[in-house]
Amino acid sequence: MKLYKYSGTIEELAVERGRISYIKLFDVTDFDKAPTRLEVFGALGKYIEAIEGTDAEERYIKSDWYFDSNLYLRRIEIPGGEVGRPAKIITQSPDNIDQLEIFGQQDYIQTSKPESMSCKEIYRWSDWERQNMK
Repeated sequence: MKLYKYSGTIEELAVERGRISYIKLFDVTDFDKAPTRLEVFGALGKYIEAIEGTDAEERYIKSDWYFDSNLYLRRIEIPGGEVGRPAKIITQSPDNIDQLEIFGQQDYIQTSKPESMSCKEIYRWSDWERQNMK
């Protein structure tokens, strides 16, 4: 499955029937870049709803948001201190959208400059991606 990437933060979200239905992403570092609206469902929607009710620094970090051609959010990557090695990856199982998968730091990130995830977590992510994202 081909995924597209938008780097930014949540500017707006909509709740319908008690769940997040979409998010609007915006890049505060590039005002010429158009915002993007993505549909959100399942475990990723619940994660976003939960973290938006906190003051965790993770909310404010410019992250990479991966989505498919239907504009459905598939994955969030929080950048780490090392290029190409994120601090955290949040996704959901394509077979069970209510199953959240977190690689890297399990709790909300509380610092603006998080450490990159460990090699063990990188390998765990690679294995999961190989098995689930065909």
